[in-house]
Amino acid sequence: MDAATEWDLVVDENALTGLAPEAMATLGALMGSTAAAAVGAQLDSLPALADYAEQFVDDVSMLSEAQRAVLADALGSSSFDFVQALWVHDLGGRVEQAWRRLFGVEPAIVADPQAIALWPAIESFLGAVARLRALDPLTTELVRLRGARAHDCRLCQSLRSVRAVDGGADEDTFDAIDRFEQSDFTERQKVALRLTDAMIWTPTAWPADLADQVRAQFIPAEAVEIVLDVMRNAANKIAVALQSDAAHVTEGVEYYDVGDDGQLVYGLTPGAR
Repeated sequence: MDAATEWDLVVDENALTGLAPEAMATLGALMGSTAAAAVGAQLDSLPALADYAEQFVDDVSMLSEAQRAVLADALGSSSFDFVQALWVHDLGGRVEQAWRRLFGVEPAIVADPQAIALWPAIESFLGAVARLRALDPLTTELVRLRGARAHDCRLCQSLRSVRAVDGGADEDTFDAIDRFEQSDFTERQKVALRLTDAMIWTPTAWPADLADQVRAQFIPAEAVEIVLDVMRNAANKIAVALQSDAAHVTEGVEYYDVGDDGQLVYGLTPGAR
């Protein structure tokens, strides 16, 4: 079955949700959490945090020490809770925009208000997305590293997927991500990176033909996975915002894989799987 035919079969938001049911269910839990909903109230009661929040959403890598000091002074030990909630708010908006532009429907996110612990819910979402397997390992890694460099996450930039490397990728491959439009990447890989950039930098103002490019290169399950991957990878914004993104290695790179449980396994050796 070709990509066009598969797109024709996706007729509504429920069909799309069925392509990644566990990931969408965990996203719904996040979006419905009362802790995430509280971020708006916090910003209303502490307007000094508005500049921090705006910078977090626009470009977390450019957060200043002064902005971080405002957060610490305003919230102290509750800073982590606020940043998690801010990430969920940011995540939800970007996924909703991507869903509308790619699929022409609202995402079927069931967001019933729940008093849940936010970090375990985030971890459940990250694991569920990591277990998706529609997309090939190299494209998945290119998308991840593009986001890592956009957010300037030290840990994420130091990591390399052992599956992508075992499939033939090397440092020349990964170096080309920064100039991917002029690279030898396939059109499919370039479209994945264009989609990544659109979600990160211009979620409300995509290039006019980007959705058509995605539909031409990817089946719906792959497109859903890219959208969710971009947001899973963007959890590094939490670490960068709190300056807890230090790499495990002091030089070179570290190889990792994603286990069947969705958890990352570090310190691997290419070719040893």
